[in-house]
Amino acid sequence: MLVEISGEAAEFAHERGGTLWVWASHPRLCCSGGTAWMRVATAPPPGLSGFRPVTADGVRVWFRGVGDRVPDVLEIGLRGRRRPRAEAYWDGCLMAMP
Repeated sequence: MLVEISGEAAEFAHERGGTLWVWASHPRLCCSGGTAWMRVATAPPPGLSGFRPVTADGVRVWFRGVGDRVPDVLEIGLRGRRRPRAEAYWDGCLMAMP
């Protein structure tokens, strides 16, 4: 898995401790089969395990894919001006596309 992180996202992470947690999350639905969306946090998400470390541009990224699947390219960017937040893209998509 290749990790590409924008300069803005790297700076965002460094200002918050230098670590990002990235995972695919299934929304809570009444029916099974929902699409997994990519999530990013600057602190470990409660109740989740199975993350593996990756380093990108000096940022420590803890990544958890869908089962044993990982993207060819994990892209991390920054979105929002008033309340900036990091976003992750699985091969260019906000959804995990295993």
